[in-house]
Amino acid sequence: MALHVTEEGTRADFTQLVPPWASGFHLYACGAARYMDAVFGAAEARGWPEEALHKEYFSVPEPLDYVNHPFRLRLAKSGRSVEVAADRSATDVLAALGIVVDTKCSDGICGVCATPYTAGEVEHRDYVLSAKERQHKLTLCCSRAKVPGGEITVEL
Repeated sequence: MALHVTEEGTRADFTQLVPPWASGFHLYACGAARYMDAVFGAAEARGWPEEALHKEYFSVPEPLDYVNHPFRLRLAKSGRSVEVAADRSATDVLAALGIVVDTKCSDGICGVCATPYTAGEVEHRDYVLSAKERQHKLTLCCSRAKVPGGEITVEL
């Protein structure tokens, strides 16, 4: 085990610490945005594919300038459709209906509320799902339909 302390001149060199990618390897990291950028930048330079990189931020990185709009969630198991107002999140609306979705951050930095979806165009606002995961999952705490009035079918 090694301890790297910047103030003591022992800053971590992630290009040396992150090994080259090999089939079956996964890299998990949790931390501040600057740290995460360094770890995953080194991993990308060492040939790691995006789907093998897993991240959780301590705090929300600088968000993009999104505009909220209302949309619908179709619940696949019941066929029920629920409206999500522009000023509410899907997790808030579902909780009000008695449908509990585990959450931790409500900002898209942890992935706890990631849920499979089967239809709809999603505006992914999370910081943790890979491009491959975004093809079939969304974070219910912050992601929304891409267009006003759009509908997303989720596996709930």
